[in-house]
Amino acid sequence: MLMFDAIVPVATVGAAVGAAAGNVAAGAGGAGTTRFSVDPDQAQNMIKGLKDAVEKLVELKEKSRQLQQSGAPGPDPYSGWSTLAMRQAAGDNAGGYGWANEAAQDALLKTIENIEKALAEYRGTDEAAKNAVKG
Repeated sequence: MLMFDAIVPVATVGAAVGAAAGNVAAGAGGAGTTRFSVDPDQAQNMIKGLKDAVEKLVELKEKSRQLQQSGAPGPDPYSGWSTLAMRQAAGDNAGGYGWANEAAQDALLKTIENIEKALAEYRGTDEAAKNAVKG
């Protein structure tokens, strides 16, 4: 089995949120890791699935940008306030959808990188073992 670390974005409330967001990209303390295994023959399928998920997140990120630019549906103050709340929830500030989307993209890309690295190491070890047997 091929072992690799999957990055799990983790954020805490308060001042540490910004630090946690920075750590997700680096795969450091603000992000958790979970150890997984996959059959080496299925690793490429897993990588493809993760890349597809990143593509979907990119599409959804565009939707959040559209929400951030939307106007109030009516002239009343309640429409205005709800539009501001919607923009904030869809936004890129800590806790907003855009922010969470980017953290998820970073985590998936780091996980893909970890799988590819583990697969390369596995193939190198496998090739070395075959060469040793041949003699």
